[in-house]
Amino acid sequence: MKKKLSYLLILIVGIVILVACQQQTPTKSATKIQVVTSLDFYGEPARAILGRHGQVTSLINSPSVDPHDYTPTTNDAKKVAQADVALMNGAGYDAWLQKLVKADDNQQKLLNVASDIVKLPEGGNEHLWYDFKVMPKVTRQLVTTFSKIQPENKAIFEKNGQRYLKQLLTLQHQEAELKQRLQGKKVMITEPVFNYVLASIGMKVVNSEFAQNIEDGADPKPADLQKMQQQLDQQQVACLVVNKQVSSALVTDLVTRAQKNDVPVLQVTETLPKHKTYLTWMASELTELQRITAHLGQE
Repeated sequence: MKKKLSYLLILIVGIVILVACQQQTPTKSATKIQVVTSLDFYGEPARAILGRHGQVTSLINSPSVDPHDYTPTTNDAKKVAQADVALMNGAGYDAWLQKLVKADDNQQKLLNVASDIVKLPEGGNEHLWYDFKVMPKVTRQLVTTFSKIQPENKAIFEKNGQRYLKQLLTLQHQEAELKQRLQGKKVMITEPVFNYVLASIGMKVVNSEFAQNIEDGADPKPADLQKMQQQLDQQQVACLVVNKQVSSALVTDLVTRAQKNDVPVLQVTETLPKHKTYLTWMASELTELQRITAHLGQE
C-alpha cells in the first residue's frame, strides 16, 4: 500500500512540475520582441517604439568602428539567430548583417533601409541617415513590423512611433531655417557623407568628383585639386565640410588652407559619437553649420 502511495505521490509531483513549467513558458504575446541592428543609431527608433515590449541590440556601438570593415563575431551570430527583426542600412554599408541572417535560414525579418524602405538606386549615396526623410520612414516601417508580431500592442507601438516622429521633425525644421540663408551657396566637401543635408538646403557642391574619389580610395585629379585650392584662396565657397574620421595629408592641407583664408570648416562624422543620440548628433551638426555660416545672412 505504501508503495502504491509513493508511486502516486511521485506521479502527482511530476504532474505539478509539468504544469508549472508550462505556465512559466512565456507565450508569444508575453515575449519581448528581439531586435538586432547593425548600427547603433538605427536602434534608437526601435527602442522608442517598443518601450518595455522589446529589447534592441546594436552590433556596432563604437564610433571608431568602420561598418564597411566590421567582422561579426560568433556572439553577433547568436544575437542575430535569437532576433525577431534585423535592421540594416544596406547599399553595401553593412552587408555582413545580411550574410548573418542568411546563414540562419532567414528565421528573422530582415529590414534593409536602402532597398526595402528607400528604394535607393544602384550606386546611390549610402549615408541614408543624413536624409531626414529617411528615419521617419524607418520609424513607420518598424511600427508596422512590430504590430504584426504583437498585434495586441499595436496601439502602443503607434503611439510611441508618433512621439518619436514628432521629435524627428525638429531636424527638418533646422534644415528649413538653414535653407533660407544658404540656398544657392557653394560648398566644398572632402567626402559625400553630408550630401543629403547639403542637397536639402540647396547648397551647390563644387567638387563632387574629387569627393567621390576620396571616398572610393582613388587618387583625385591634380587639376581638380588645383581648382579647389584656388576656390579656397579666393573664398569662393561658403564653407568646407570634412569627415573628421578620415584623415590624410591631402585633407589636412585643405583644412589648413581653408582656415588660412577664413573659410569656415564643418567637421561631421559618419558614425554616432559617444554620449550622443541620433537626434542630438544630427542637431549638433546642423547647429554648428548655422553658427559658422551666420555671417552669410548679414551680407
